[in-house]
This record gives sequence, C-alpha cells and structure tokens, in this order.
Amino acid sequence: MPGPMPDQDGQPQPPPHSELASFGEELRREREIRGISLKEIADATKISKRFLDAIERNDHRTLPAPVFTRGFVREYAKYLGLNADEMVNRYNYAAAGDDRIEKSAHLERLVAPPPPPVKEKPFRVSGIPPWYARIDRNVIVTAVIIAALAVLGYWAVRHKRETAAREEAQTVTMTHAAVKPAAPVPPPATTSSAAADQSLHLVIEASARSWIVLEADGKTVFNDEMRKGERATYDAKDRFVFRTIGNAGGIALTLNDVSIPPFGGDGDVRHDKVLDRELLARERAEPHPTP
Repeated sequence: MPGPMPDQDGQPQPPPHSELASFGEELRREREIRGISLKEIADATKISKRFLDAIERNDHRTLPAPVFTRGFVREYAKYLGLNADEMVNRYNYAAAGDDRIEKSAHLERLVAPPPPPVKEKPFRVSGIPPWYARIDRNVIVTAVIIAALAVLGYWAVRHKRETAAREEAQTVTMTHAAVKPAAPVPPPATTSSAAADQSLHLVIEASARSWIVLEADGKTVFNDEMRKGERATYDAKDRFVFRTIGNAGGIALTLNDVSIPPFGGDGDVRHDKVLDRELLARERAEPHPTP
C-alpha cells in the first residue's frame, strides 16, 4: 500500500482529513450542548454504547457494516432532535469518500471470483409462436417506461408533501422561539391583583448560550438553543417544567414579575425543574435581595 505522497521539498504530506472524523465530532458536539450522555442514548435506543462511541471517534474497525451504522446514526440523530434524514445523508457522503470504508464493504466482492458467463440457447420458431412472442418489443418497452414514470411521479408528490409538512412544523417552532422586543416593565402588582391573576407568565432572558427544553401545561413550547441577549415569554395555566437546561447559570427567569433564583451555576445541566404557583408563593413570601 503506497505511503503519503512527498511534497516539493521531499517531505511526506499528512493524509487528508476524513469527512467521517468531522461528522463524528459534530455529533459529539451536539450531544454535549444538550447535556446528554452516551449511556442515556444507549439506554433509550438499545444501541451498544461501544458503537455510539465508535461513531463519534470515527473508529470504523469497531463499527459493523455501513448498512447497520446508518441505522445507528438515524436513531442517534432522532434522540438529539436533529434531522435524521439529513444526518444519514451526510454520513453516506462522508463514508463514500473514505477509502477504508469502501474497501471493508466490498472486500468479499473483490475476493470472490466472478460467475461464469451463461450461454443462451438460440431461439427457434417451431409452429405458431406463443402469445408473448407475438407482442412487439416496442410496446413492452413503452409500457415499462410508463409504469416507471408513474412510480416516480407518485414518490415525487409524496416527497413534496412530506417536505411541506416538515417545513410547516419548523416554521411553527421558529415562531415560538423568535426573540421578542423588550417590553416596558409594568408597575408592581398589588396583593389583590396578584390573587386575581389566574395564569402564569414566564420571561426567559439569556446572558450566555444555553440549550433549553420547556413545557407549558404538559406541552413542549420551546426546544432549541438560546443565545446571549435573547429573550422569550410564555404563558401557562398551571405550571412550567424545564425538561433540560444546558447552562443553568446562563439564563434569568421571571415568573409573574417575581425573579426566580438560578437553578445552577455556569455550565451546570439541570433537568425537570418545575415552576408553579406553589413556587411563586414561596418566592413572594421570601423575596431574594437584588444583587
């Protein structure tokens, strides 16, 4: 096997960077942003942690055949909330440019000898030919082409509808996550008006980058990354639940004009933090001094 090609000064050049290495690093980075461990993904998807770690490290010797690895990549991406089809296509592109994967996938085909050619017996017409022999070949070819075009048209229409549905769902999600302009701070509410308020109003302000998964009354209203300076508001009847906060010290929370202390420091990952009327009553009874 030839080594690296020397450059103009006669020094060997390093091998080109593998696309699979960049692909695995990107998956690991997205996982760490969300504060998710490999064990959590392995328990949920029933995929061996050893294979998940091999995907992130581009360890093709540990991974099974590419057809199985594509299935692992799809389930990995789904659990992180990524576009599974896009990540599988990117893996296919990266694997197609990796010589080691190509040689491993086609090793048996290269070693096995080709089958001997089959000799066809000449057709001889004897008496009246059967019905299929009397059909014009051009008619058969035309029918096959028409059937193929019909199938392609069906899949094209189906793909277009699925793409439109995904884009519509992404548009709704982006609308919820849009940054709203800062509103003037209302005057402090009196005790009577606070008692009459039947809804919970939550304001989230990001002072640093953080990944957030938020539910309002059991429905997911935000599942995305908030960047420094962004601000979002949400309403609920009963309670809010932060299923994941990727950087607890990077966000400031205000519930019905009451400042809520952070759930952790910079870089801390928190799960299943509840904000309801009970918490609001405690914070109003024991207000925290403004720093």
